[in-house]
Parts: sequence; C-alpha cells; structure tokens
Amino acid sequence: MLPPIFQSLVVVLALCAGTSVSQEPVTSLVSRRLTEYLLPVATQTHELARVPGSNFLLVSQMSNSQLIKIELDPASEEPVAYQSFPMGENSQSGLHGVWPSARFPGMMWLSLQSENRLLLVNPGQDISTAPSIITTIDIPEPGKGPHCVFEIGNRVWAGLKEASEQTGEYYVFSADVDNTTDTVLYPCLNSPVFIQEEPTTRLIYVTQDTASSIMRINITSGETAQLPIPPEAGNTPVGMTTASGPLSGVWFSLAGNDTGGSGSFGHIGSTGELQFFQLEKPLLGTNAGLLHIADASTAEGGPALWLLSTTLLSTNSADALIRVTFDDDITSVTGEEYISIPTQNAWAHRIITLDATVMLTELNTFTLAQLSYSNTVAGRWLPAQALTDPTIYDQEG
Repeated sequence: MLPPIFQSLVVVLALCAGTSVSQEPVTSLVSRRLTEYLLPVATQTHELARVPGSNFLLVSQMSNSQLIKIELDPASEEPVAYQSFPMGENSQSGLHGVWPSARFPGMMWLSLQSENRLLLVNPGQDISTAPSIITTIDIPEPGKGPHCVFEIGNRVWAGLKEASEQTGEYYVFSADVDNTTDTVLYPCLNSPVFIQEEPTTRLIYVTQDTASSIMRINITSGETAQLPIPPEAGNTPVGMTTASGPLSGVWFSLAGNDTGGSGSFGHIGSTGELQFFQLEKPLLGTNAGLLHIADASTAEGGPALWLLSTTLLSTNSADALIRVTFDDDITSVTGEEYISIPTQNAWAHRIITLDATVMLTELNTFTLAQLSYSNTVAGRWLPAQALTDPTIYDQEG
C-alpha cells in the first residue's frame, strides 16, 4: 500500500497524461444522415413542395384529403413542427398534387382528384393559418381525375388519372392561369402522371405509366405524338423533371412492374429522341424501380441527378435514394451513390431538393425523410458506395 503522498502523486501524473496535447490533428467526421419524420397517420402520403421564399413545406395526404404544412428550421432545413388542414368538401376529396406558382409568387396549386378540380391557394404566412382558396378551376367534361398539377409559363397543367365517364378515354388538361375559361383537353393514353417542358423547343412531355409511353404536345399547333418506351430499356415512365445547363432537357424515370425495376432512366433533349441510361450496381441499382427524379447538380460535384427507387410496385426493388453523375458529354453514368431508406416497404414516392438537403415522402408509412451531409458533399462518400473505385472495399459495410 502506497503512502498517501505517493497516491496523490500517481493521480496527478495520471491526470497529466490524460490531458496531454495530442500531436495528431483533429479531423471532423464525415457523415451522411437520412432522418425520418412521422406525419399524421394516412395510407397515402403523396406530393411535396416548398413554398418559395418561405420556411414552409407542403405535403399532400390523399386518403383523407389533408394538407400538411411543415415548418423548417431556416439553418438546417430540418422539420420542426407541422399543422394539418383539410382540403376540399370532405375527407374523400382526394387531395393529391402540390406545385408552387411562379405566376403568383407565394401561392400554391393543388389538385382535388375526386372533386375534379384544381385550386390556387394562399398557404398562409404562419404555420397555424389555414390555406385560403384564391382560384378554383373545374375540369370540364369529358376529363376526370386531376392527379399531379404543374404550372408551365402562363398555363396550369394536370394529368387526368381516371378514365372519362363519357368516352372511356384519358386526357391531359391545360388552362390559362389568367383566363381560366381558356382550357384544352388533349386525349392521351392510360394514364398521364408528370408533365414537363423541354426548355429549348418548348414542347410539352407527359409520362403515361400504364401505357409505358411518353406523349409530346406542341401547344402552338395542338399536335400530339407518342414516344413508346422500348421494352428492352424498361417500362412504366412516371417521374419527370426539367433541367438546364449541361443536363438541359427533360429527364424521366422508369418504375418497372410487379417483378421489379430495371434501374433505367432517360433523357429527351432538343432533338426529341429518347436516350436511356442504366444503373450498374447489383441488386440496389439493376433492380431499382425508379419512381421519381430530380436535378442534383452542384458547383462542387457537377451535373448529377437524384433517382428515387421504390418498393411500391415490387419488393424486388428497394426503397433507396440514388445519386448519379455523368461524363462531360452527358453520354454515360460515371458515378453511383446509394442511400437505402431506413424503413423498407415504405413505398418511397416523391423527392425534392432544398438549398442544402433533400426531402422525400414515403407513401405507405406517412413519413417524410430528409437527407443531409456533414463535412462532405453529395457524391463524395465511401468508395464502398461508388462504382468509380471498385478496387477499395469489395464488400459493403
């Protein structure tokens, strides 16, 4: 047993050793985080859009026709609070589409699929204020069932998801936002979902999921044409986005079917030709059912896309967020980054990019998920997650 004075000396030496200054530099940890936020219980949590110039995100829940207004932290963009508001005549009104208006800054377009109408609403200046209706547009016969809604130039568009009671056909609807009596119904195939404009030609393109075809609309002449998806490339076009810069054109995703996806997505440029790309990562990539797509380009990482794989059509696909990069000519994929969603069988549905993070909805689990990076940027992750350096980390983990 050491005398007390020596015991004290030993303690002092131990403390000094534990607090000595390290000679190695401190390195911040690189991290990638996908956080899930539970919303009110509903069986169909669908579309989402940010209210421009605000810290509010709007999410539609179709099964009970509720609009969820979510407040975001202005620094981290993390959801911090929400308020739910009924939209339509009752819980069966079928709220689905949500899209920001550029023509009317701060206003948002909504679609009520079961009521067969579109709404332009003021979402309110604070989280507790209920949205107020500015304009109502009724879909004329024989159109039925506005699903997704979009504003392109001075017109509002909607894919009519339900077959007409009068003709049995499907239609794409368009109306002048300044003169809502100026409407057009374009006959199409079963059934229209996303509608986007090719920025060079100003032609309109529409994904038709069940028919596995894309329709082209010339709004000047009124002429339409069908661009069938070759079976060898995949099937079921759903998501679509317009991009500028090196990615200029319309990009679309192929969701597959009940046997799984093909990991395929495509591009339409000013020539109007379909160009297809294929993911190569086994299982997560090659079986991916790609339901939605968004521009992921950054100054640091260059041209890139976000792809959202879903279990909605088949559990042979995974619920996952995928970021792809391209060569300088945008002719081939050069990098693939994969982020599996923590809750599988969530039916990952829609994705949007914010200033520094990515948001997505999970249709089956009434959930909003947010992807963020710390001390790194998207596309600069572990080599195990990228196909560009297969010599490092043969196994994922």
